[in-house]
Amino acid sequence: MSNHRAASDLYPASILQIQDDPTPWGLRDTSPEDHHWRDPVALEIIAPVVGTLVLSPARVGSLSLVRPDEHDGWMPAFKLAFPHLYLPTARNLTAASPGYVLPSGTDLHELQEKVMDAMRGAGRFLTVTIDVVGGGIVVLNGAQLPFAVLAPAS
Repeated sequence: MSNHRAASDLYPASILQIQDDPTPWGLRDTSPEDHHWRDPVALEIIAPVVGTLVLSPARVGSLSLVRPDEHDGWMPAFKLAFPHLYLPTARNLTAASPGYVLPSGTDLHELQEKVMDAMRGAGRFLTVTIDVVGGGIVVLNGAQLPFAVLAPAS
């Protein structure tokens, strides 16, 4: 079972690195020994933002799951003024570039279920409304999407 600090310490049980995405994700409860995932799976993250990482292992070419080193200078999550959707990118998730802003009333649990449903159904597309001047959408192809992160305002 997991051998990690209490969640209140905000120190991850493990660090997840997914394929070409440069962001190291701090998993709250999942240690390297506890990775028996079904496709898709929702994982609680505590860094670099607090939220949920919806992962489709079947659509990921590679990933690493390692125990964090206490001497690596692990940083706690940064705050978000609005809920966000982060998708795989060649750039690291940062406070200056946290992904797409979602409307403030977005039900993140409902959106998580919709993303997971899109990942389960091959070729299923999901349209997500984003909060940009003039309005906008992001279209997710569930058959290709390796992961998505849903982060609440903090």
